Amino acid sequence: MSLKGLGWLEGLDKQRLFGRYPLPPSNPLQLPAFHSKLLDVAVCQPYTAILTPTKLIVVSLKPSPTTIYRVINEKPSDHTTGTLAWNNNTLVFNWSNTVYKVNLDDQITHSSRVYDRKIMSSHWIDSNLILLRSPTTFDLVEPASLEILESQPYDTSHLPNTPSSFQVLRKKCFFLTENHLSVAFLLNYKDRLGSLAKDGKYIEALQLAVAYFKGEGGHRLTTHLPDSTMERQPLVQPFLSSLLKSSTTYLEKTITAQSKEALRYLAKHMIEAAYLIDNLDWLFNEIFDIYQNNKLEYPFLVELEPLVRYGKLPVIPPNMSQLLLRLYDPKDHPGRYEELVLNLDATQLDLNGVIKSTKIHKLWKAFIYVHLTALGDFLTPTLELINSIRNDQQEGDKVTLFDYLGYTLSGLLYPSQKALESIDDDYSEEGLSFRGKTSIYQLLFNGKLHSDDINTSDNYSYPYVRFLLALDSRLFFAVLNRGFEEGYFNDEGTSRPLSRQTIVNLLLEMIYTQDLPIGTITQIEVFVSTNLSKYPQFLMLPSSTILQLIMGLSEMQDDSEGNQDISGASQNERELAVESLLSTFTPNSLNKILDQLIEVFERAKFYKILKSSYRTKKEWRNLIRITLEDIYDEGLFENLNQTFKWSRDDVELFDVFETFVDTLIRLDADELVMLVDKHSNDSDEVHTNIVQWCQEKRHIVEYLAAALRIRNGELSDPLKDIYITALATYKKEEVYGAIKAYDFNHELVDRLCVEGNIIDARLYHLNAEGLHKEAFDYLRHSTSESADEDTLKRAFKVGMKIAIDYAHNGSEEANNMWFIVLSSSMTAVRKYNWSNDILDEILNAVVLHTDLNKMTFSTLFRKLVDHFMVEPKGEDKPYDQLRSVLMCFMDSIRSRQEIFSVARRIMDRDAASIINEYSEKRRSGWSASEKYRNELDELRKYNEESRKLSEIAEELEQQGVDYREIFEIPPVKQRVVKVY
Repeated sequence: MSLKGLGWLEGLDKQRLFGRYPLPPSNPLQLPAFHSKLLDVAVCQPYTAILTPTKLIVVSLKPSPTTIYRVINEKPSDHTTGTLAWNNNTLVFNWSNTVYKVNLDDQITHSSRVYDRKIMSSHWIDSNLILLRSPTTFDLVEPASLEILESQPYDTSHLPNTPSSFQVLRKKCFFLTENHLSVAFLLNYKDRLGSLAKDGKYIEALQLAVAYFKGEGGHRLTTHLPDSTMERQPLVQPFLSSLLKSSTTYLEKTITAQSKEALRYLAKHMIEAAYLIDNLDWLFNEIFDIYQNNKLEYPFLVELEPLVRYGKLPVIPPNMSQLLLRLYDPKDHPGRYEELVLNLDATQLDLNGVIKSTKIHKLWKAFIYVHLTALGDFLTPTLELINSIRNDQQEGDKVTLFDYLGYTLSGLLYPSQKALESIDDDYSEEGLSFRGKTSIYQLLFNGKLHSDDINTSDNYSYPYVRFLLALDSRLFFAVLNRGFEEGYFNDEGTSRPLSRQTIVNLLLEMIYTQDLPIGTITQIEVFVSTNLSKYPQFLMLPSSTILQLIMGLSEMQDDSEGNQDISGASQNERELAVESLLSTFTPNSLNKILDQLIEVFERAKFYKILKSSYRTKKEWRNLIRITLEDIYDEGLFENLNQTFKWSRDDVELFDVFETFVDTLIRLDADELVMLVDKHSNDSDEVHTNIVQWCQEKRHIVEYLAAALRIRNGELSDPLKDIYITALATYKKEEVYGAIKAYDFNHELVDRLCVEGNIIDARLYHLNAEGLHKEAFDYLRHSTSESADEDTLKRAFKVGMKIAIDYAHNGSEEANNMWFIVLSSSMTAVRKYNWSNDILDEILNAVVLHTDLNKMTFSTLFRKLVDHFMVEPKGEDKPYDQLRSVLMCFMDSIRSRQEIFSVARRIMDRDAASIINEYSEKRRSGWSASEKYRNELDELRKYNEESRKLSEIAEELEQQGVDYREIFEIPPVKQRVVKVY
């Protein structure tokens, strides 16, 4: 056979396609852990994909063979399996349980997903579905996310695992074994439902159809159902209806052979299906009849009950309503029984039985619901609740009564809040809503007991109003307010037995003719007052009555001991009511009334009314006084500022502040200072007066501190003297900060510090005066005297800061300061048994801020040792503190030595190559090598310092002090320093 005509074969570049592999090693031990092999090869013109356990290579054959994509398997093994599958320019492949997708369109993209099963092969069903084959399942996967949409159990382990044993072609799957060929294809929703019905699995088919109808079964890519509910449900409904009838036939034939659990299972799915397609006639007339004819109603009713209880089935046959109520005994399951009643049509119930049961077990919501919707009776529930409260005094019954009355007077059904007009669809005076309101008003405001009321002992007029007022007057008037807001009273026709005016007159009559508690009277006055201004076109009262109401609301009613307000309404409620009454007067009448009642309002503390009156009359002093009395008003300082503006900064107004300054300072000292500075001609004089008015001396400190802060220290000398004196008396710890921030009388400060033993402030003060020697002598002297811990520690910290400042300025005085601070702190730690915290803090400061050119650690340490070693016998030596000092110094030397050693090594390394350059530049006048020499001298100095400290320790050891055991001095390795 001649191959000359096949020119393309000569152009194949095998090296390019498959890669160049080295020859096998002669030594078998050098073989790789596993041998490379081809797992699969797939072609999709112009691409060829080659899969091995270690890599995937995609080669483009046009215009010339080129590798366009490569990916490495990060976890290869001898057991790695894999297959390839093309769909247009998209490649799907897998390594064991990891599936990859590579898109080779304009821009190469890839994604992957790990599954919990071994993938034997991957196949494209179509461009929207991928089929993954595992040993136990077939999985349908969405290409975009590689998420499994559906899984079908199937044991494929018996099939030969060869590329030709399983193939997908034109959306069909072909299984090839030694003996036969099997074909499988993807079922849509019609096929799946039909297949189940054909096999006689009607309930499973019905259950699946319900899932399809609700959008919960399968994925649109596998079921071919649209996502839209409006489009999906019309497609499934015919199947659901047909399967419901088939299931009914199946139920009828097998009902006697089914267990109770199976019957409940059947009822559950058939009820849900009938409910979804709104075929309740079939449910009640066909399915329920089958259960009832076989005397097996219970399983059906148990599954139907949740739909009724949650209000999904408002209408059911009367006989079924009775049967449902029998499911639950109101004694054992009162909640469920009541919910069922509330969600059933009351007209179809056994009214006598339901009313009796709900009354006995006090299921008032159901009791009221049945009376209102079935009987249109609003009086019986009211009377029954009132009598129940009279007998038992239960809080829940009280809340139910007021809620029921409020809903009814608002035109709502209790407890659902559904509009009463919507029940009978009658908006006229014959309608349920109108009749309900009229019935309630007539009962409550009837002068006598109702004929059906079993209580005959109440001989007072208006017994029901009295009862509700005594029960809870606030809730009663809240209900009445809701009724007033309704349009029921707007058209005062003859069919309305009462009006707003009639009810108000009746309530006022009860105030003056009946013996009511003070709290109830106040509540009536508040109710009448607020509604008088709210409904001026419907309510009118004579001026004398209005004045009586104002006087009544303005009276403070205290208990027998005069301690507690028992008026029944808050001050704010009474003041708002009085404002409503005052708004009914003309301006001229109002001014006269205010003049007459101003003292009454003062006693009642009606601040809003008083402020308005005094502002109108321009009585600024009184306005300031009332504003200050209303001390907890959020806008207090803003109102004061505004009043001063209106008064054109009348200086005399500040005299009113005398009795309020302590409270004002407690509220906001800064605001008070700014108020004085802004509106006084001589602010220092006013500040002085305020200080003198302070009853609590600590407020003097707080106020003058705010004044100094706001005025940046610009305050008169007498006020400064007052401030620093008060500060030294009440807040000694703040004196140092004050004299550091502001300038004070130096003699006074020194005297106060001495008298108050304020060591830190006097130390700072003496140093600021240039007396640093005296300052530190004072610190040393104060340490030996009795002083509290906080005072001394503050003093040590101030001394430390001063020493740091002197050290930074290069002063030699810093050495002595450090010695005094260290020795004094060591004495205090030993004498007062403190912890070493303050000493550690000072040592850190010494190490950080000491220049060894000015003072060496060895010199400072020797002074400390000499100081404490010469103390009288019998005194405990501060070995622990000296050890801390020595160890700190040694650690500092070592750390600095290490830093310079590192620098020296770096310099040694570079010096060999640049020494000639240094020499040449030095001859030219550059000082680089001199700088290098200085750095090495610094290193040698630290070595010398370490040696001196060691020598001190050895000296002490020779004197009989076992210093090495106390200090545990680490050996310091000497280094040879060679200067270039």
